[in-house]
Amino acid sequence: MPAIRPGTFVRRLKDRIALNRRTFALYSVLRVLVLVVLVRCVMTGRWEDVALCVLSLVLFLIPAFVEDLARVQIPGLFQGIIYAFIFAAEILGEIDHYYVLVPGWDTVLHTMNGFLCAAIGFSLVDLLNRSSRPISLSPLYVAIVAFCFSMTIGVLWEFVEFGFDTFFDLDM
Repeated sequence: MPAIRPGTFVRRLKDRIALNRRTFALYSVLRVLVLVVLVRCVMTGRWEDVALCVLSLVLFLIPAFVEDLARVQIPGLFQGIIYAFIFAAEILGEIDHYYVLVPGWDTVLHTMNGFLCAAIGFSLVDLLNRSSRPISLSPLYVAIVAFCFSMTIGVLWEFVEFGFDTFFDLDM
Protein backbone atom coordinates (compact mmCIF):
# COMPACT_ATOMS: atom_id res chain seq x y z
CA MET A 1 0.00 0.00 0.00
CA PRO A 2 1.69 3.23 -1.10
CA ALA A 3 2.11 6.03 1.42
CA ILE A 4 0.19 9.21 0.76
CA ARG A 5 2.33 12.31 1.05
CA PRO A 6 0.72 15.34 2.74
CA GLY A 7 1.46 17.58 -0.24
CA THR A 8 -0.18 15.15 -2.65
CA PHE A 9 -3.19 14.77 -0.36
CA VAL A 10 -3.63 18.56 -0.10
CA ARG A 11 -3.35 18.96 -3.88
CA ARG A 12 -5.95 16.25 -4.45
CA LEU A 13 -8.20 17.83 -1.82
CA LYS A 14 -8.01 21.16 -3.69
CA ASP A 15 -8.92 19.33 -6.92
CA ARG A 16 -11.91 17.74 -5.19
CA ILE A 17 -13.03 21.15 -3.90
CA ALA A 18 -12.92 22.55 -7.41
CA LEU A 19 -14.96 19.62 -8.78
CA ASN A 20 -17.58 19.43 -6.03
CA ARG A 21 -18.12 22.80 -4.38
CA ARG A 22 -21.49 21.81 -2.89
CA THR A 23 -20.13 18.60 -1.42
CA PHE A 24 -17.17 20.47 0.03
CA ALA A 25 -19.52 23.10 1.50
CA LEU A 26 -21.58 20.35 3.16
CA TYR A 27 -18.38 18.67 4.36
CA SER A 28 -17.13 21.94 5.84
CA VAL A 29 -20.42 22.81 7.56
CA LEU A 30 -20.70 19.33 9.09
CA ARG A 31 -17.06 19.41 10.29
CA VAL A 32 -17.65 22.79 11.94
CA LEU A 33 -20.81 21.47 13.60
CA VAL A 34 -18.91 18.42 14.86
CA LEU A 35 -16.18 20.69 16.25
CA VAL A 36 -18.81 22.80 18.03
CA VAL A 37 -20.31 19.65 19.55
CA LEU A 38 -16.80 18.48 20.45
CA VAL A 39 -16.13 21.71 22.36
CA ARG A 40 -19.52 21.43 24.08
CA CYS A 41 -18.74 17.86 25.14
CA VAL A 42 -15.29 18.80 26.45
CA MET A 43 -16.77 21.67 28.46
CA THR A 44 -19.39 19.38 30.02
CA GLY A 45 -16.94 16.53 30.61
CA ARG A 46 -18.75 14.00 28.38
CA TRP A 47 -15.64 12.11 27.33
CA GLU A 48 -17.39 9.25 25.50
CA ASP A 49 -19.10 11.85 23.34
CA VAL A 50 -15.73 13.53 22.73
CA ALA A 51 -14.51 10.18 21.40
CA LEU A 52 -17.58 9.95 19.14
CA CYS A 53 -16.85 13.43 17.78
CA VAL A 54 -13.25 12.47 17.02
CA LEU A 55 -14.50 9.25 15.39
CA SER A 56 -16.88 11.30 13.23
CA LEU A 57 -14.08 13.59 12.11
CA VAL A 58 -11.98 10.56 11.17
CA LEU A 59 -14.90 8.92 9.35
CA PHE A 60 -15.37 12.10 7.29
CA LEU A 61 -11.90 11.44 5.80
CA ILE A 62 -12.69 7.93 4.59
CA PRO A 63 -14.12 8.87 1.14
CA ALA A 64 -10.98 10.85 0.30
CA PHE A 65 -8.71 8.00 1.40
CA VAL A 66 -10.77 5.44 -0.55
CA GLU A 67 -10.47 7.61 -3.65
CA ASP A 68 -6.71 7.87 -3.22
CA LEU A 69 -6.00 4.25 -2.32
CA ALA A 70 -8.44 2.55 -4.72
CA ARG A 71 -7.93 5.13 -7.46
CA VAL A 72 -11.68 5.55 -7.98
CA GLN A 73 -13.82 8.66 -8.23
CA ILE A 74 -16.68 8.79 -5.72
CA PRO A 75 -19.48 11.04 -7.01
CA GLY A 76 -20.05 14.23 -5.03
CA LEU A 77 -23.68 13.39 -4.26
CA PHE A 78 -22.67 10.00 -2.86
CA GLN A 79 -19.99 11.63 -0.69
CA GLY A 80 -22.55 14.12 0.59
CA ILE A 81 -24.91 11.30 1.53
CA ILE A 82 -22.07 9.53 3.36
CA TYR A 83 -21.22 12.70 5.32
CA ALA A 84 -24.89 13.28 6.19
CA PHE A 85 -25.24 9.66 7.32
CA ILE A 86 -22.19 9.85 9.58
CA PHE A 87 -23.42 13.11 11.10
CA ALA A 88 -26.97 11.81 11.55
CA ALA A 89 -25.84 8.55 13.15
CA GLU A 90 -23.01 9.70 15.39
CA ILE A 91 -23.71 13.32 16.30
CA LEU A 92 -27.49 13.58 16.11
CA GLY A 93 -28.28 9.95 16.94
CA GLU A 94 -25.79 9.13 19.67
CA ILE A 95 -24.70 12.45 21.18
CA ASP A 96 -27.94 14.42 20.85
CA HIS A 97 -30.06 11.31 21.59
CA TYR A 98 -32.21 11.40 18.44
CA TYR A 99 -32.53 7.62 18.71
CA VAL A 100 -34.62 8.23 21.84
CA LEU A 101 -36.17 11.62 21.02
CA VAL A 102 -37.23 11.07 17.40
CA PRO A 103 -39.50 8.09 16.74
CA GLY A 104 -38.25 6.10 13.75
CA TRP A 105 -34.75 7.66 13.71
CA ASP A 106 -33.15 4.20 13.70
CA THR A 107 -35.43 3.10 10.85
CA VAL A 108 -34.52 6.18 8.79
CA LEU A 109 -30.81 5.51 9.28
CA HIS A 110 -31.15 1.80 8.47
CA THR A 111 -33.01 2.72 5.27
CA MET A 112 -30.37 5.30 4.34
CA ASN A 113 -27.63 2.75 5.04
CA GLY A 114 -29.44 0.22 2.84
CA PHE A 115 -29.40 2.61 -0.09
CA LEU A 116 -25.74 3.47 0.54
CA CYS A 117 -24.79 -0.21 0.58
CA ALA A 118 -26.83 -0.87 -2.56
CA ALA A 119 -24.96 1.96 -4.32
CA ILE A 120 -21.66 0.48 -3.16
CA GLY A 121 -22.74 -2.96 -4.40
CA PHE A 122 -23.73 -1.49 -7.76
CA SER A 123 -20.37 0.29 -8.00
CA LEU A 124 -18.46 -2.86 -7.07
CA VAL A 125 -20.16 -4.80 -9.87
CA ASP A 126 -19.13 -2.05 -12.27
CA LEU A 127 -15.56 -1.84 -10.96
CA LEU A 128 -14.97 -5.59 -10.84
CA ASN A 129 -16.25 -6.09 -14.39
CA ARG A 130 -14.04 -3.52 -16.05
CA SER A 131 -11.65 -5.42 -18.27
CA SER A 132 -10.12 -5.32 -21.69
CA ARG A 133 -13.16 -7.19 -23.07
CA PRO A 134 -16.49 -5.45 -22.62
CA ILE A 135 -18.99 -7.55 -20.66
CA SER A 136 -22.67 -6.85 -21.05
CA LEU A 137 -24.50 -7.38 -17.76
CA SER A 138 -28.24 -7.46 -17.45
CA PRO A 139 -29.65 -4.51 -15.46
CA LEU A 140 -31.74 -7.01 -13.50
CA TYR A 141 -28.58 -8.95 -12.57
CA VAL A 142 -26.83 -5.77 -11.39
CA ALA A 143 -29.91 -4.75 -9.37
CA ILE A 144 -30.10 -8.18 -7.72
CA VAL A 145 -26.40 -8.14 -6.85
CA ALA A 146 -26.66 -4.62 -5.40
CA PHE A 147 -29.73 -5.64 -3.37
CA CYS A 148 -28.06 -8.81 -2.07
CA PHE A 149 -24.90 -6.91 -1.18
CA SER A 150 -26.97 -4.34 0.73
CA MET A 151 -28.94 -7.01 2.61
CA THR A 152 -25.76 -8.93 3.48
CA ILE A 153 -24.12 -5.82 4.93
CA GLY A 154 -27.33 -5.07 6.87
CA VAL A 155 -27.44 -8.58 8.35
CA LEU A 156 -23.74 -8.46 9.26
CA TRP A 157 -24.30 -5.11 10.99
CA GLU A 158 -27.18 -6.57 13.00
CA PHE A 159 -24.82 -9.37 14.11
CA VAL A 160 -22.32 -6.72 15.24
CA GLU A 161 -25.03 -4.84 17.16
CA PHE A 162 -26.27 -8.04 18.80
CA GLY A 163 -22.73 -9.08 19.73
CA PHE A 164 -21.90 -5.73 21.33
CA ASP A 165 -25.25 -5.62 23.14
CA THR A 166 -24.86 -9.18 24.44
CA PHE A 167 -21.17 -9.37 25.32
CA PHE A 168 -20.42 -5.76 26.31
CA ASP A 169 -23.82 -4.88 27.80
CA LEU A 170 -24.31 -1.98 25.40
CA ASP A 171 -27.45 -0.64 23.78
CA MET A 172 -26.60 -0.24 20.12
